[in-house]
Amino acid sequence: MNSNPSKLPALRIALISGGLPCGGSTTFLCNFAAGLAQRKIPVEVFSFEKDNPLATDFSRSNVPVFAPDERRLIFEDRLRAVLEELRRFQPAVVLANLGALSYEALRYLPPGIFRAGICHTDHDREYTLVRHYAPHLDLLAAVSRHIKQKVDAMPECSGLPARYLPLGVFVPSEAGVARVEPNRPLRILYLGRLDGEQKRAHLFPRIFEQLKASGIPFHWTIAGDGPEKSALERVMQSAPGQTVSFAGQIPHARVPELLSAQDVFLLVSDYEGLPLSLLEAMGAGIVPIVSQLPSGIPEVVDAGNGMLVPVDDLDGYARAIIHLHGHRDELAAKSAAAHERVKMEFSVEAMTDRWLAAFPATKGDIAPWPRHWRIQAPLTAGNSAFFSRPVRMLRRLTVKFR
Repeated sequence: MNSNPSKLPALRIALISGGLPCGGSTTFLCNFAAGLAQRKIPVEVFSFEKDNPLATDFSRSNVPVFAPDERRLIFEDRLRAVLEELRRFQPAVVLANLGALSYEALRYLPPGIFRAGICHTDHDREYTLVRHYAPHLDLLAAVSRHIKQKVDAMPECSGLPARYLPLGVFVPSEAGVARVEPNRPLRILYLGRLDGEQKRAHLFPRIFEQLKASGIPFHWTIAGDGPEKSALERVMQSAPGQTVSFAGQIPHARVPELLSAQDVFLLVSDYEGLPLSLLEAMGAGIVPIVSQLPSGIPEVVDAGNGMLVPVDDLDGYARAIIHLHGHRDELAAKSAAAHERVKMEFSVEAMTDRWLAAFPATKGDIAPWPRHWRIQAPLTAGNSAFFSRPVRMLRRLTVKFR
């Protein structure tokens, strides 16, 4: 630990996450950390789970990641380890990114540290988390205006400052933007988790059959993994000139290459926050065909740069794809507009500017860090007895001999 905290830079930012799974929340951390590092602002990432599929990306930006092994340490010991690393780093700002575990760390910070959280998804479980931890927050970031409105209306958050702070992505140069060609089969992309509960991947076979029945030539790339993948591979069979391929989980470093070879980005979700995959696709000039959701979508997609489909219009996704196949000039115009929208409003640079403006401009007085912590049951714990000292000892033995 630095023996003279007063000589540390005023703004040191710690980003904490319950885990670092492949997905938008982790990509946000990677992008934001890179944006801070480019500005020479000290930043470190802390996770409660060991797996780190974007380790290479964090390393490329020289962002340290601390991630204790959840298979060898119980929650209390991982939290203590994270707190000890935070004490070493001496942050002025701590941002909880994903899950209750990241918010738990905020409860143990010394007074004077600026504590922020982020609401990534328009879903009841996210709002329940905010209700529990609102007293421990100085700021809640909402990735969409819709989420901010819902948080503002929650009685538990009446004294909590909530700000609309949308996400940002690295936008490719013109050379990396997808090009629309008039006589080529339409190239369709889905990039994301293959689940039925949020992403509604179970609708893909219905859309696929409608596209085949239309007779249009196309290739549909489905990139990602999840519980629906095996069923989709079984029922979605290619035909001559109408093909589908399953690319699996794409490494983050290869996403730009994938995006540059597509025309249309398909998202049929039932709910979202602000999908980073959508921003990445539009930044690469891919035209979005997306569910008309209240959260995130209205800030990014409009009639000039994409096509919006009512959530309950299950046949509307195929109709939109077929329409764009037959109107390549419109497809090209929407592609240029999509790229421009993201470049101007949703770049990593713009996102970093917004976040820095939301943080305190000067370093306030921070109380001394404790040498030890008395870890309590998480606020979201259904049964606090599980975290009592006798049970804690049994849980330690369990993971030791696992």
